[in-house]
Amino acid sequence: MGVSLQIETEILEAYHVDNQGIRGFTLTGKIIVGDVCFIRKDEKVLLLLRKKEPMKGKWTGVGGKTEFDEEPLESCIREVKEETGLEIQPELAGVLATINIKENSKWLLFMYVADDWKGKMKRSPEGSLEWVSQERLHEKKLAFVGISFPYVLDRKRRSLITGKIVHDGQKIMSCVLREGRKALLNI
Repeated sequence: MGVSLQIETEILEAYHVDNQGIRGFTLTGKIIVGDVCFIRKDEKVLLLLRKKEPMKGKWTGVGGKTEFDEEPLESCIREVKEETGLEIQPELAGVLATINIKENSKWLLFMYVADDWKGKMKRSPEGSLEWVSQERLHEKKLAFVGISFPYVLDRKRRSLITGKIVHDGQKIMSCVLREGRKALLNI
């Protein structure tokens, strides 16, 4: 499997969360580079109900940690093949920082979409796969990146979605999303 890219960091400011997001913290944390892919078919998206941590019991796209010798695109293609059996040609849709203040960890998450694939879908070792109508996404218990779905999945999107989501493992504490320089969401 290889070694996943986890960068140990020292963060030296006082801890504070407000509606502008996280304002530093006095903890030592790690940054994990990862990817998630949203495979689309007509007006549906392939979601994975995770059966193990992180995000156990929540729905998300297919993806995982970027190995040390991979770039995010390679990681996305590998993860989708391992978890679904499908071969894809994904397009980068955005990059998010997700910060779990309880676990003292940060994911730098490269988000991809794929509209074309080859192969036959297999059972995933990571959980249950399901094609979900984009109009019914709100009915699923989504992982934290779910707040970005309307923007990432928008076929009229003109540039990358960027931002950060600060959470405590249970709920979102703050979120900032942008498309280019345009603010989309600030909670």
